[in-house]
Amino acid sequence: MSPVTEKWGEVLRTHLALGEEGSPVRAAAAFSAEAGFFAVAGRGDEDGWPYFRSVAPDGEGADPDDVEALCTVCAEAVHPRGLRIAGTLWQRESREVISDVVTGSELELALLRDGDRAMWVVRAAQGVCTFVLVDGDSEAKVSEARSLALDFDSYLVGQGY
Repeated sequence: MSPVTEKWGEVLRTHLALGEEGSPVRAAAAFSAEAGFFAVAGRGDEDGWPYFRSVAPDGEGADPDDVEALCTVCAEAVHPRGLRIAGTLWQRESREVISDVVTGSELELALLRDGDRAMWVVRAAQGVCTFVLVDGDSEAKVSEARSLALDFDSYLVGQGY
């Protein structure tokens, strides 16, 4: 199943409430080890790309090390040493395995931190991950973003990913 970027960008925006005022999510991305990024969205009109992909000085796109690391994350749990995304080293704070309510499939969920910033990474299936950047560091927003991330990944599982 090959995702269509425009469709998935809107699905990401809808499921993660990126168009709503006061959304706990700043930006989000869906990544496939096979296809690369197939959806990236920022809150409101904000461009979400800078949060998830380094831009090479010559403008040719992502740093290959970032993409390789993301492919590794999508194949296994986030490494305890952390993960470098768009030039930022995110440290893993927690990891848990959750059963999807509808399908019973296992979802891996990791909370990453960079100083006062937080990001959820959810692996729906081998090779497919969602990255959800929390807007702020209040525990309420972190918790609400977690719920939205799990909802989106349940949707992915329902779509066959």
